Amino acid sequence: MASFRRSGIPEVQELKRDASFQQILELDFNDMIPFVISNISKPGLYSRLYMAVNAITLAGLVIGVVWAFSQGWLTWTGLIKQFITGVFAGSILVIPFHELFHGLAYRILGARKIKFGADLQQFIFFVSADRFPVAGMELYFLALLPFALINALTIGVIIIWMPHIIIFCGFFLLSHNLMCIGDFAIVNYTRNEKGEIFSYDEIEKKKSYFYKKVDGNLM
Repeated sequence: MASFRRSGIPEVQELKRDASFQQILELDFNDMIPFVISNISKPGLYSRLYMAVNAITLAGLVIGVVWAFSQGWLTWTGLIKQFITGVFAGSILVIPFHELFHGLAYRILGARKIKFGADLQQFIFFVSADRFPVAGMELYFLALLPFALINALTIGVIIIWMPHIIIFCGFFLLSHNLMCIGDFAIVNYTRNEKGEIFSYDEIEKKKSYFYKKVDGNLM
């Protein structure tokens, strides 16, 4: 698989030793939930986008349910069935596909040592590329590719199989998009830090590291 041409991305040792890079965060995988809650709560472009997407999806779902009842093709039994199956598919069945899309993003960027993992106690699923630094727009691409692809594919399904699949897809999308909270928290953190941000994982240590390019004029 072809990868993007990457230039100007420092290696891990350069990030650690070069004085022009400053470590701004060492994130233990076990501390992911506090990190996510803290950063999705902070004002920022991507926290607002996360809230807006879910609010719009919920509003569209409510409108769809009211419309379906008014047209007479949706019953309360049907609504309950589509609620259960949509939420289950959007929060459980979609997980392997979501993580595979993260892995696809890593592959496109050129990573090869990719590991899929989970912490069932925290109900966290993740993909790591050992000691593979990413920076700038790569961070956004890596974090948000699953969200973008799954939303696009689901909207395509809705358009093709309207109207009877719309309620199931609404519950599916709402559940999945809510589950993307960690992805949005990471990009919101990156955006709020401003400047040039670099990040990499060390799988054995189960940690992620974030560095910022230091302005030489300030040193």
